[in-house]
Amino acid sequence: MKETVKEDIRIRKTLDVINKTFTEMLLKMNYEKITVKELAKRANINRKTFYLHYDSLDCLMEELQQKIADEFVERIAPFKGQMDIAKLTREFFLYTLEGDGLKEHINCDDSCRFIYLKINKKIMNKSVLVNNKIDTDNLKQNIINAYLSSATLDIFKQWVADGKKIPLEEIIAITTKLLCNGIHGFKQPVLK
Repeated sequence: MKETVKEDIRIRKTLDVINKTFTEMLLKMNYEKITVKELAKRANINRKTFYLHYDSLDCLMEELQQKIADEFVERIAPFKGQMDIAKLTREFFLYTLEGDGLKEHINCDDSCRFIYLKINKKIMNKSVLVNNKIDTDNLKQNIINAYLSSATLDIFKQWVADGKKIPLEEIIAITTKLLCNGIHGFKQPVLK
């Protein structure tokens, strides 16, 4: 029995090293430039060791995307009933800012757009949003979901690009106000 536990610990440590190294590489370089050879070298493992656990880098990426999506869905799962834009917005900002900077990087770096899109699709398919619709027509709801996710992401990206100078609570409130009320929530335009 001890051998099994010992083996499990070694496997877990190897997987942790692979994931940590992969994250570090994603933060510094485009995914397309990452190779198994370079990842193995930086992780101080043999390429064969990598292939014992993953069929390809795409499989490792898929696992990372699924992990991020699952974590976010778990965070918003308690929001049952009416879709609460304020709570969803808050959780998006807080979750994206947590950790080693990878989630922020994925959301803000244009070279990671394909990563973000796959994560977003997983979240939309799996999350509380499926059960908390604003409109009963699925096609209209798809448009609403696209608006909410892209607007939130664009505001987050601009906030990061501006150096996060607006306090977190204020940017969350601004985002929520824009999502719920549009520009009219700030100031009624003068019509001539």
